[in-house]
Amino acid sequence: MTLVLSAKPKLFYLSNQQLQTISKRLLSTSVKRQTNRLTNGLIKTHHQQNRSNNRQNQKIALVSGIVIVGSYIAFNQSNYYNLDTLPSSPSSGKAPKLLEDNKKFYSTSTNSQSISHQQHKEGVFLLNDEQVSRKLRQFEESYFVNRGKGVVRYDICQLPSNSPIEDDRAEEIVQVPILQDNNIKTSTDWMFFGVFDGHGGWTTSSKLRDQLIGYVIHELGTIYKPVQGEENLRYVPNSATIDQAIKNGFLKLDHEIVTKNIEKLLLDGNKAKAAELLMPALSGSCALLSFYDTNSKMLKVAVTGDSRAILGSFKDNRWTVRQLSIDQTGANPTEVARIISEHPDEPKVIRNGRVLGGLEPTRAFGDCRYKLPATIQEKIYKQFFGRSLPNQLNSPPYVTAEPVISTTKINPDNNDFLVMASDGLYEMLSNEEIIGLVVKWMEKEKMIKPQKSIWNYFNKDNNLPEVSDITQDKSSKKPFRRLSTNQGFMLQDNNVSTHLIRNALSNGGSKEQTAMLISIPNPVSRRYRDDLTVTVVFFGKDHNNIIQNNNNGTSTVGNDQGQLEVNSQATAGGLDASKPKL
Repeated sequence: MTLVLSAKPKLFYLSNQQLQTISKRLLSTSVKRQTNRLTNGLIKTHHQQNRSNNRQNQKIALVSGIVIVGSYIAFNQSNYYNLDTLPSSPSSGKAPKLLEDNKKFYSTSTNSQSISHQQHKEGVFLLNDEQVSRKLRQFEESYFVNRGKGVVRYDICQLPSNSPIEDDRAEEIVQVPILQDNNIKTSTDWMFFGVFDGHGGWTTSSKLRDQLIGYVIHELGTIYKPVQGEENLRYVPNSATIDQAIKNGFLKLDHEIVTKNIEKLLLDGNKAKAAELLMPALSGSCALLSFYDTNSKMLKVAVTGDSRAILGSFKDNRWTVRQLSIDQTGANPTEVARIISEHPDEPKVIRNGRVLGGLEPTRAFGDCRYKLPATIQEKIYKQFFGRSLPNQLNSPPYVTAEPVISTTKINPDNNDFLVMASDGLYEMLSNEEIIGLVVKWMEKEKMIKPQKSIWNYFNKDNNLPEVSDITQDKSSKKPFRRLSTNQGFMLQDNNVSTHLIRNALSNGGSKEQTAMLISIPNPVSRRYRDDLTVTVVFFGKDHNNIIQNNNNGTSTVGNDQGQLEVNSQATAGGLDASKPKL
């Protein structure tokens, strides 16, 4: 009998008698000889030692030089069984029932110690306290700003849920010589802090990390006009002109990502560049960028999407929080009204709180599926790759990268501090809780003195201070990943952003809850928590005290030539962690 296996695996149903005959022949030729030599140029036996407890040797038939790896017939060296009657169960003495007809024709199960190991399938184990802290602090950074310009320190921390993390961040400081209205020559620092919350992949947020601040600086450079005769000295424009320059920077970068790169790809048809040019357009990202002018003490917050910036202040003998950005989603009535007015013939353009029923942010970078005409998208998908078009794509664009900008005067005397974060933090903590957690941390670090009041006299040590939300617009989403209203908290991190993430995961101060959420591996973790990116900026005047309290007594004088100094105590994970770039 000749057994022929084709290159494309097919399933042949043989009778039990035929299978028994084949098995006897294989056993008589391969098991007795125990060799790998070819038999008549057709059948080669290969012995593999199974690592399971019964230590069976399996035979893989190789016919006409074609190796069929996926499906095989396994035989025991000492016995073979008729497929109609399997061996009895030791406990019952009865043959185990297989399916409805007591027959098992074939199996394609993988060896649990081969492919599973290669794919890193591991058990889920609850991390201990040390392991939890190590994972929380892996991507934390902290810097002292030794420039005496009103920003004394900023802390950053990220905790991935996706792999790789879809969030990103960027910071930059630029010194600019300016001429004030009273003809006084001075210099100001432009301080930029960015948080970029990606979705559908990490490529768009990575693009923003590398280029958005540069685009905004370029646009600002066009409106800070040079002083005649002193090219390095600049006139300061008005606030509205600055806002428009920031918007132009956002829109020009998005135009490059979504339109110019795709035009370039369609014109030259270079498939080698398809991933580099297409991926940032197909995925998307929210963008939150803060621009602080140290001379005017004006803080501008530009938001595209649903990342959020809040300002904590102590004035009138109480702590307050003010939201400096409003979430731009399909649940925001203002955004819904705007999009409906732009698409009057599509009353259902927002469905279930999402653009065309799919995208939650109403403003974002990338997301070309909601911006390009269907004809262009079909060309892209046909020639390269992509995703199916959204339903009812009638009159794009539906989504814009244009930011909404707020302007706030910073007062260092009020102990002002800024918290910027991707929406993963606000899904777990309210604005008041975030400010209260930072205040408690500042008291521990001796950055501020605990406030003495009647409220604090009766307040328990494990409770947060009372914080009043003075935000006018209350349309932003509230925390929804909360099971408890307990006001307990944990206070064990030197980095305040790490401190916020730890407490966000704790569900009201539970170490076990934090450990449980951090122990869940990706991608399953995404069901229970989002990527988390948090940046906290501290404004103030007495910079030397901050250094003394946090850097083992070492004091550095702030000046125009001062550099950033790494706060090693709050940078446990090191500075070499970075996300892959295209």
